[in-house]
Amino acid sequence: MHISVRIPLLFFIICFYVFTGYAQTASITMEMKNNTLKEIVRKVETKCNYTFVFNENLNMEQRQDISISQSSIDGALKHIFRGTGISWQIEGSHIILNKAKKITISGYVTDQGSMETLIGAAISDRKSGAGNFTNSYGYYSIQVMPDSIYLQASYIGFKSLSKSFFVQNDTIVNFRLKESSAILEDVTVYNTKSFSPSSGSFELSGTGTKPIPAAFGENDILKSLQAIPGIRAGVEGSAGMYVRGGSPDQNLILIDGVPIYNTGHMWGVFSVFNGDAVKKMSLHKGSFPARFSGRLSSVVDIRFKDGDMQKFHGDFTLSLFAARINIEGPIIKGKTSYSFSARRSFLDGIQRITTTPFLSNSLFYIYDMNAKVNHKFSDRSRLYLSYYSGRDKLDTKSEMTAYEGDEVKSYNKTKYSYGWGNDIISLRWNYVINNKLFMNNTLAYNKYKFNFMSHIDEKYEEQRQNYASFQKSGIKDWQFSSDFEYQPNNNHYFRFGGGLILHQFSPEMHGYQVKEMSHNNQDWKLNYYLYDKISGQEVSLYGEDEFFITKKLRTNLGLHFSVFNVQNKTYLALQPRISLGYELSPKVAFKASYTKMNQFVNLLSSNTISQPTDLWVPITKKFRPMSSHQFTGGLFFDTKSGYNFSAEGFYKRMNNVLEYKDGMAWKDAFTSWEEYVESGKGWSYGMELFAQKTKGRFTGWIGYTLSWNERRFKTINKGRLFPAKYDSRHNFNITGTFQWSKKIDLVASWMYATGSRSTLPLEEYQPLPIRGGDPSLYSFGYPPVEYISGRNNYKMSDTHHLDLEMKYYRSPRKIWTFGVYNVYGRLNPYMARVGGYDEKVIIESSLIGVVPSVSFTYKFK
Repeated sequence: MHISVRIPLLFFIICFYVFTGYAQTASITMEMKNNTLKEIVRKVETKCNYTFVFNENLNMEQRQDISISQSSIDGALKHIFRGTGISWQIEGSHIILNKAKKITISGYVTDQGSMETLIGAAISDRKSGAGNFTNSYGYYSIQVMPDSIYLQASYIGFKSLSKSFFVQNDTIVNFRLKESSAILEDVTVYNTKSFSPSSGSFELSGTGTKPIPAAFGENDILKSLQAIPGIRAGVEGSAGMYVRGGSPDQNLILIDGVPIYNTGHMWGVFSVFNGDAVKKMSLHKGSFPARFSGRLSSVVDIRFKDGDMQKFHGDFTLSLFAARINIEGPIIKGKTSYSFSARRSFLDGIQRITTTPFLSNSLFYIYDMNAKVNHKFSDRSRLYLSYYSGRDKLDTKSEMTAYEGDEVKSYNKTKYSYGWGNDIISLRWNYVINNKLFMNNTLAYNKYKFNFMSHIDEKYEEQRQNYASFQKSGIKDWQFSSDFEYQPNNNHYFRFGGGLILHQFSPEMHGYQVKEMSHNNQDWKLNYYLYDKISGQEVSLYGEDEFFITKKLRTNLGLHFSVFNVQNKTYLALQPRISLGYELSPKVAFKASYTKMNQFVNLLSSNTISQPTDLWVPITKKFRPMSSHQFTGGLFFDTKSGYNFSAEGFYKRMNNVLEYKDGMAWKDAFTSWEEYVESGKGWSYGMELFAQKTKGRFTGWIGYTLSWNERRFKTINKGRLFPAKYDSRHNFNITGTFQWSKKIDLVASWMYATGSRSTLPLEEYQPLPIRGGDPSLYSFGYPPVEYISGRNNYKMSDTHHLDLEMKYYRSPRKIWTFGVYNVYGRLNPYMARVGGYDEKVIIESSLIGVVPSVSFTYKFK
């Protein structure tokens, strides 16, 4: 009896599973035209044993054309609800319909060959129009509706890659792009995100190519920025930047997110960055993102290569001035990589073997190196260890000897030694917390130092003296920061974070020693003239949100809050930022911005060329932080066919800027720098025009700037307004690259700038005799007194030069580069002075004439 009951029950269970399994895998064939979704799902219910469940608020009146043949239930549902905004889920014998929620697709975009992350790569869904750009670590995140999507990744110099697939849940999709087949993919300057609210932002990208010709043929990335409107070069051939009226110290230069203080080799003739090691460089000079602070005029964010995770390769370059080497490769294939770049001049090698007194009595060299290790724990977690070191070194000596017969009666021996440079080490860890939240933590140590030492050995008969003196200055920073990027949807891109910097400033340290020796007696004396150390602590918090107010109006709202404590005094700085972009048409946008910036360090310089003796000094209880308020507005055109145009105006007011007082341009070793300077106000305003061609065999850009740059201080120039040292009314730049053939590329660059300013005694007068003075002077007359009518009262001659370069690709591994800097030998002045005897004349001195260059690059594997 028990057996007879169990058999029918078992048979029933088996039949049920067979039947339901068959129903779930049964194919569906149906064709309907212009029917509502409600009608379609009722028809589907007749084709299988499923019942649809949905809320009456769901829009089921949408009409669809359906043509399904031999499809599974999953395939049929994908087809029916494609593009409707409705999601579905099977639970037992029910199909539950809901309003679809957006899902997140995220991942990394890398180079297919090296697995190097690509910064600023564009990701877009060609069907929905959703898109974004990869961040500074190659990570992207976009939101789309659950549906079939057509995702495309593109990057300058690489072939675009598309992927088509159906997606219903959050998904990780990585792209590995292949380099284009062209031998050379030139560096391209372009406005970032054609319809972003940001104005005054540019990027330079390229694979080890040199943007424009530079002095001595060195690969100088900062020289490229000098050709952009709003940026003026300093002295002829130098790498200094004066951005919208600011001084060089008002530029925040970052190496993989860490500030660097000294940016010039050889007194600023070229920058400290080896361009072969650079992956990407971004410039902000208009609307500053809230995540940046600490300088008034610009931000230059330089990212170095991470290293090839697949294979070893490198290159070696030999020029007339220096040698460079770059190598990279995997440590653990696909997991850990390294990159190493180094450069060193070899002029000192020639000086050591030559017998020419002028050369043999001095030794000068520069070097810099970059090293990085990159480890990938997973698609969510990566670690970077970076190191940079750069130095300039100059040693000089002289000797004079007097003889009495065969014996030495007296002599004078002098030695001078200069050394200055940067060291930076940083550890960065970035982690994808979830598909919408990205985190990066940075721990860094940064040091800049300058050392000067002199030694004089004198002897006269039996008396002998030794003099030794030194001067030191520098900065040490310990830094920690955390940065987050959160994208809740395609309409909002929120960044927030904060950091701590511990500063140790040593603006001035002077010492002096004297050793006297007479008749076997010795006496040492040690004197410290000045020993100045200042500690500072800086804390910062920021938040910024970029979002659409309407379909045509986009904004970036940000706020940066800083606290700086120094000499028992605390300064608070609240820095709001707002950028607006309005899309007038698909090709034209109007952009406007307001930015407030604060700066807590200053570079005191009285020279027309960069000197290592220039002092980096902090704000103190006597001098408040510098601040600026900048307003910009302009029109931006993107033809979508390789041509870009922009016209932008700017107005900037600066407070608490420092300047040497009248008659105090040179500082002695006995007095603190605070006694020599005064704080005041500055103004700069003007207009910038920019046109660029980015596609085809010929590419390049033209830039023009019309600007005014003024200063006012309470006691300097009698409190009157005066032009700043680098007030330059007109600046014009044109740069072009032409791919002559597969083996030859030509580059040309021409610039023109109105002359800089200098303070000179252009007049003199004869004083009246002094009562009770020396009567003999009445016959010969008193010496004339020089008269200076005002600060920066003389405008030097205009600057212009033409630079040419040719790259010859003898083979994929062998590259010759020939160049001429200042082709027609224009003698551009870097300083002016009053000279002459009977008749006073103004003498302008030039630093650089025609400079030819040649280099050879060999690539190896």
